Amino acid sequence: MAMTDLPLPEFLASLGKTELKPGGTYATGALIRLLDLRGGDHALVCGPNAGSTALFVSMTTQATTEALVRTESEKVTEGDPSLKRRSTARIGKAEELPFPEGHFHAAMVEASLSYMHPLEQRAALKELHRVLKPGGRIGIHELCWRQPPTAELEGALLDVWRGPVAPMVVRGWWDKLEEAGFRGLQNELAVVSFFTRTGLQADEEAEGTAQIFHNAFADPAKLARFSAAYREFTDNRRYYGVVIARGEK
Repeated sequence: MAMTDLPLPEFLASLGKTELKPGGTYATGALIRLLDLRGGDHALVCGPNAGSTALFVSMTTQATTEALVRTESEKVTEGDPSLKRRSTARIGKAEELPFPEGHFHAAMVEASLSYMHPLEQRAALKELHRVLKPGGRIGIHELCWRQPPTAELEGALLDVWRGPVAPMVVRGWWDKLEEAGFRGLQNELAVVSFFTRTGLQADEEAEGTAQIFHNAFADPAKLARFSAAYREFTDNRRYYGVVIARGEK
């Protein structure tokens, strides 16, 4: 598969982008605060670069963490016993979590559910509910629609994304969480940071941002793909957003 045919997050990674979650570092920080993680908590972390995110969560909140990862290479603490005491990782998928019932105080899920088929979303949320202790908290950071999209807009998103993507309006995410058994829901909205100047500077810093643009301009096909995605998310920014939500078991 050509680099320009990859799903949008993987295509951006091929240009050198390291932050592949739609709300970027801002949304990750907001989600950590919304979950109110602290010492004594044991938390599950799912999403792109989950191993690194889990370690960051442990270092900033004093909670212990377990990351759900896809490959051995994503287990960032495996070779360091001192780090592994705070943060570990297991290979698996959200629809079939490799953890026992009632194992976690909290679950932090980023850029995962919105890239699943609706049936997989339902299965993953049921699994997340299962592995939380009574009163446990779930937090999600996912792509969403700020307002109901037109059929043309849904088609345009699929054209620029080129992979599985199934965002919902905020009420749709609430319905999914409630269906899985979560209550006490609350949320905030953020912008999609993939292409905003503020988002790029916060997520990649000046040097990383310059490298992304350099890699895009170096190849006409990559530049065309990047430009099309930029235009879509910029021209229709009143539709595209990020939901940061919390619920309790």
